[in-house]
Amino acid sequence: MTQSQALFNPFPGLRSFEAEEDHLFFGREKEIDELLRRLRTCHFLSVIGTSGSGKSSLVRSGLIPALYSGFMVKAGSSWRVARLRPGEDPIGHLAESLGAPDVLGTNEELGSTNRVLLEATLRRSSRGLVDAVHQARIPSHENLLVVVDQFEELFRFRRSRQIVNSRDEAVAFVKLLLEGAHQDALPIYVVLTMRSDFIGDCMEFPGLPEAVNTGQYLVPRMTRDELRSAITGPVAVGGGEIAPRLVLRLLNDLGDDQDQLPVLQHALMRTWEHWQQNSQPGEPMDVANYEAVGTLREALSLHAEEAYRETCAGLRPVLAEKIFKALTDTFSDQRGVRRPTSVQELAAVCEAPLTEVIQVIEVFRRQGRSFLMPPSTVELAARSIIDLSHESLMRCWARLIAWAEEEKVSAGYYGRLSQAASWFAEGLAGLWRNPELELGLQWKQKNQPTAAWAQRYDVHFQRTMEFLDHSQKVRDGFIAQREKERKKKLREYQWAAGILGILLVIAGVLGRIARKEQARAEENLQLARDAVNEMLSSAGSKQARVTADVPEMEEFRKELLEKAKRFYDNFTKQKPDSEQLADEMGRAYFRLGDINRLLSDEKEAATEYKKAIAQFQTLAAKYPAKPDYRRWLANSYNWLGETLRTQIASRPEAEQAYNSALQLQEALVREGTQNAVVYQRELARTHYNRGILRYEMKHPDLSEADFREAIRLLEPLAENKVDLGPAQELARAHNNLGNQLRGENRLADARVTYEQALGIGERLARERPDNREYKFELATYYDNLALLLVDQGNRDLAKQRNRQALALINDLASPAPSLSIEMVKGHNLGAQILESQGSAEAKAECQRSLDILTQMEKAQKSSNRPEFNQLFRDLGYNYLDLAKNSLASGSFEDAQSALENLAHLLPVIQEPDRSTLTGAFQRLQGKLRGKMGQRQ
Repeated sequence: MTQSQALFNPFPGLRSFEAEEDHLFFGREKEIDELLRRLRTCHFLSVIGTSGSGKSSLVRSGLIPALYSGFMVKAGSSWRVARLRPGEDPIGHLAESLGAPDVLGTNEELGSTNRVLLEATLRRSSRGLVDAVHQARIPSHENLLVVVDQFEELFRFRRSRQIVNSRDEAVAFVKLLLEGAHQDALPIYVVLTMRSDFIGDCMEFPGLPEAVNTGQYLVPRMTRDELRSAITGPVAVGGGEIAPRLVLRLLNDLGDDQDQLPVLQHALMRTWEHWQQNSQPGEPMDVANYEAVGTLREALSLHAEEAYRETCAGLRPVLAEKIFKALTDTFSDQRGVRRPTSVQELAAVCEAPLTEVIQVIEVFRRQGRSFLMPPSTVELAARSIIDLSHESLMRCWARLIAWAEEEKVSAGYYGRLSQAASWFAEGLAGLWRNPELELGLQWKQKNQPTAAWAQRYDVHFQRTMEFLDHSQKVRDGFIAQREKERKKKLREYQWAAGILGILLVIAGVLGRIARKEQARAEENLQLARDAVNEMLSSAGSKQARVTADVPEMEEFRKELLEKAKRFYDNFTKQKPDSEQLADEMGRAYFRLGDINRLLSDEKEAATEYKKAIAQFQTLAAKYPAKPDYRRWLANSYNWLGETLRTQIASRPEAEQAYNSALQLQEALVREGTQNAVVYQRELARTHYNRGILRYEMKHPDLSEADFREAIRLLEPLAENKVDLGPAQELARAHNNLGNQLRGENRLADARVTYEQALGIGERLARERPDNREYKFELATYYDNLALLLVDQGNRDLAKQRNRQALALINDLASPAPSLSIEMVKGHNLGAQILESQGSAEAKAECQRSLDILTQMEKAQKSSNRPEFNQLFRDLGYNYLDLAKNSLASGSFEDAQSALENLAHLLPVIQEPDRSTLTGAFQRLQGKLRGKMGQRQ
């Protein structure tokens, strides 16, 4: 049996108490009296309090009803009250509130016109509010009270980048209020409510801090007796009864956190509902009802989840998520504020029909929920403003907390993307590359941003999305080109595999002979080992410069590794009973370490390097007069360090390996042998590698010392005009030192080192114009210097350097002429083979050749190369054969298409082939016309 239906729920939930609910508003009698006293002496009253302290309810359900009751004696009981929130149009909202029929408005027929006139009056001057009241000619005994609730919204509005002149609008709005309250001719009073954590923002407006100080009222904490009255008073008015122990439990749960008064009201509303539906007659509202709804801690979140599950069942949960993300703002202000939004704008942001948006909103503002405003009694239209009923929902609903964080992150990422697009448009930065580009594409895929959504954060949505799309297009072009290069490498390595297989067979035969003739075996094994090492070294040097290869390439590498391992087993299975065989075994371990490192098998690579270290340690100790063993030992330590450096847990061991390498290399350099230049370069390389490790380990002083030592060692070697390797390494060392100095904000020093790297890079590119690696690294140096120049404010020079980088990258993005020529040769040959077999695929092969040649012709990269002209000739004959065969088979359309392509090629084909092809073209075209005429 349920409670009597005559009872009504006296608790409003999250929303504020309204003026007509003053009979339910308990516990604030002293505060209401104090507000009246202050308003008598000061016409500008600021009610300040933390979020959830009840300041809005105090004004709406406390102060305003008291004024209507005539408790401010000298002012009387005749009041016209204009209530508003600044929102995204503070002056417009002020005009709308003043235009209400019970304030300064007129009948409904002239209502819209009156509002326009009021807004025009308000915008005319700082006395606009005074003029509007004067022109309304209200009776002299009536007073005007302007209540600006949630005044902190004005601070967000002022900082808005999307609203033109938002700062001037905000300042003008404040001047209207100040001028209206400070004049004495008309009885105008201003009351505003504001969160206390925004009080410092008042400094942004002239005259506002002084006015706030004069009329400030800081909402005090409610005493325990006042809180008890706020709980028991409404229960009595509603006709219910509450158990004393529940009152005690509520007071204890609330404790000192009185910022949760709206949450308390909501928990009481839910508790009343449960009690009314589930208790027997005569039973008071008790702890069991309170706990059933989740208590003060969980009641709000559980209730909001209940509403959300309803959208999952019948509507679109994604739509609910987008609506609440649009209504919360933790991006423009970290403290978190509400963002009132019209239904029409919500529909645009959500990309959903108005009807569906309204259906979801109705779920959350239904009677007994009141998560969204306006109340359910107000009919929604396109221009209706939707808002959270209170910030407490942002703090207590776990799902909304997560949504708000996602929205903040998404808006922040969009901001960075928009800034990058702006720099690119100004020529100060390049397109995005991975990993930034991949993250940007993932953000776009996950969030599906729209122009309406982006308008809240940055208006340049189209430019930003075009920048992201352009970056993706260029990236995909790089990937496609790299794929072509990998396939070419695959063919090269397949040849290498065949040769290596032959060499391994030879090595196996020689191994068997070695058992009988030791001296002869050692000599032949040496020859075989040199051949295999040369092959692996060649493959390795190329592999080191590419990223992940196609699956076929990975399989080939594994096959190559297995064959090499079987070959080197010939050494490891034998007893190294001679110095030469022991040396070979150490080098075998070292080479296996290289191979595994290139295949990204760091664990196996480290094992092999350690075996090489053990082998060369033995040789160096046994033959101290031979420095070559110590050199191999040092290099094994260095590459062991490089392998371990990639694993965070192994970095201390990597540093020990570098230290061991440096100790050996420094001794070799001091000895001053004929290989001193080689030893010095290897010493510099180890310093450089250790410097990178130390920088990753957050030891900037040590890493800088290593970089500078590497530079000192490489500078005299970099003058070599034949071997450019030391110069390239010197440029890299300068660049990495520059990166470190820039990270430490030592911009002047960083610029010097960047420019040194740039000078060396430009020299290398001039001396070896065909070296793509030199160009790529030079582009990196240009971009790094451009970023530093932006930091220094030198945008013009930054723009110049960035354009130089882009020119190099664009050059690298297109395939080399030699590679394109080889591709055309392959397609031409394929067309000939397919044509001889009567395959329809021949047409596609010819088209591929034509596309590549057309692209090369436009780029004017190869028009003067003899083989380029031969390719046009061969393609012309292919189209001629294709036209003949198509005509013979009755495929007139294919024949016509082939002849049209041949006609396009004839002007660029040289004599005498042009004449031959022209004659054949004319004869075939005549036959084709005759055949087609017969068919008609």
